[in-house]
Amino acid sequence: MKKIFHSIYAVAFSLIVLAACDLTTRPTTSLDADSVFSTTEGGEKVLNGTWRYLLETWNSYANPGFGATLRANDAMGMDVAVNTNYGFRDHYAFTAIYGKGGTNSLSWTLAYSTINNVNGVIAYIDEAEGTEEDRRRIKAQAYGLRGFIYLHLASLYSFAIDKDPDAVCVPVYTEPSDASTEGKPASSVSEVYAQAIEDLEMALELIPQNYSRSSKHKIDEEVILGLLSRATLYARQWEKARTYSSQLLEKNNYLMSESEYRSGFNDISNAEWIWGHPQTAEQSNPSYQFHYLDTTTPDSYYYSFNADPYFRDLFDDEDYRKSMIYWAPNPAITPDPTSDTAVEIWMRYAKFKFRQGEGLLADIVLMRTSEIYLIHAEAKARLNDPDAINVLNQLKAARGAQTLSGLSGEALLEEIWIERRKELFGEGFSLVDIIRNQQTIVRNEYPSDEIDYIYR
Repeated sequence: MKKIFHSIYAVAFSLIVLAACDLTTRPTTSLDADSVFSTTEGGEKVLNGTWRYLLETWNSYANPGFGATLRANDAMGMDVAVNTNYGFRDHYAFTAIYGKGGTNSLSWTLAYSTINNVNGVIAYIDEAEGTEEDRRRIKAQAYGLRGFIYLHLASLYSFAIDKDPDAVCVPVYTEPSDASTEGKPASSVSEVYAQAIEDLEMALELIPQNYSRSSKHKIDEEVILGLLSRATLYARQWEKARTYSSQLLEKNNYLMSESEYRSGFNDISNAEWIWGHPQTAEQSNPSYQFHYLDTTTPDSYYYSFNADPYFRDLFDDEDYRKSMIYWAPNPAITPDPTSDTAVEIWMRYAKFKFRQGEGLLADIVLMRTSEIYLIHAEAKARLNDPDAINVLNQLKAARGAQTLSGLSGEALLEEIWIERRKELFGEGFSLVDIIRNQQTIVRNEYPSDEIDYIYR
């Protein structure tokens, strides 16, 4: 993997307070912390506003909030064939996420503004008026969100931890800061992962066992266990990754049906979704991502995230996901089958679709139980646990794919990584997996004489 360059700079932000209930919030100016955190209700508003800021703030149509970094992860991988006429062309050419401006600037701004806001929550919520249970929950959710952001930074902005545990990564801030705060130097990738895991384990300790969230965007015990499973896998702490993923699967092991899979990955009510960001007509900025992700319906506009033709070859014929990948022209046009005029076609993947009948809306998925199965399988494979292949086969069977037998070691790990590519396509894992597994990005030209397409 080529060396990654990025800017390291001091970050100090005023506390952003967004005051209203749940996600229907708007930013105000910075306020006095004693006033903001005088009650648990005030702390809750900071958390809700920070979440909306992270997911809803954008600096261009190509960068719809934090989801832009997820899209960049896949555009910079090898299974998405980006239509470079519309958005993400710089990502496909590897010039966007590690340079100044665009997605990278948004990524850093969102990350460190979020960190500073939750640092305020963590610092002041213990003194807030309210119930002890609410104080613990809010503090747990703040630690969980900070751990999530440091995991994002550790996994994207440095080498794999086992390649160079001392490699330069990003600065770590754990206390509220403002414009007068002295900037910190970058910590090592090991230190940033350690901070992420420490935060998430503190969140797990604090979150009340009886907490029942009102929306799947809120961090609860399942989300924390999922983030810990992800973080410890990336940090190569195999025992912890096996333990945390096992604990989560004991609570929720649901795998969606074929009809649910084909429905468009747009509905947070899907039982397999552990964590996501809901969209409404009044709050819909992140839905814009589906103009890139949705490549098969006329409601979409850019049709950017097409599948690499070689990606389809990874699927068994019996796997229903394969039937969702096919050659097709622009969905907004109707070619004349009697005409000899050439029509541009792409390998379309009908995984993501705008919700029908609701305008241009689609919820954003952030975590599913499928990922937890794959984490559990990989952690067990790393530990030479013979049950690893059984865990992988549970997911494959749910997708109609052929199950495996007789594999272990590197051969089994390779199959797990391929399954991650197939199952998590478009959900923001491609580049991170390539970095953490020290793989090489391969993009081969597809011979035009091998394209088998007939307009019907």
